[in-house]
Amino acid sequence: MGEAKAEDMLEELKASLKSSSVFRPGAHIPPRFSLIWLVDDFSGSGNTYIRFDTKDRRFKGKIKKIYERIYSGDLIDPNYYEVYLLLYVATRQAIDHIEYWSERFTSEQGFKPLKLHVLCPIEKSIALSPSTDPALMSMLSKSKYYDDRASDRHISVGGTESARLGFANCSLPLVLSHNTPNNSVYALWGPEDYQFFGLFPRVSRHRQT
Repeated sequence: MGEAKAEDMLEELKASLKSSSVFRPGAHIPPRFSLIWLVDDFSGSGNTYIRFDTKDRRFKGKIKKIYERIYSGDLIDPNYYEVYLLLYVATRQAIDHIEYWSERFTSEQGFKPLKLHVLCPIEKSIALSPSTDPALMSMLSKSKYYDDRASDRHISVGGTESARLGFANCSLPLVLSHNTPNNSVYALWGPEDYQFFGLFPRVSRHRQT
């Protein structure tokens, strides 16, 4: 969030508080936000939100940036705040990952804990596997149903070199109405400009460099 946007939000908050009949801050109490809600449609692995980079030996992700924003600037009161993450859909893998690493991050830094809410959890049993879907997994392993260009630096962030089974090997058979997550198997989301593309080609959020 840019400083200009933050200033606009504070001005609107100040005006709202002045017209409130419930709470009127004194001149010595500057207007600040205290509730932070992060809202997203889907998380397949949780890596985008929080992860520990073993190479750099530091935390990375959206949650880290949000907490750093709390303690920089005047948008949020660092003495009184709550941070919520609301996900419409999330896999159990993502839920476990976010809860584990966000707890480590916040406790290590002395921050208040993140509060995670998921409306539609996807349990691990939904993921494709050789034991439950042998024929399909055998087909997905064939080279003609994959394009090696999908194994790029963005996929490697998930801890795997191949995107065949999706980001972080999530192996999901999932397609969302507006896009196909790359946590699903490649045969579903492969970009349409690749030699083999998926049934529901993904609109990439990363620009090629």
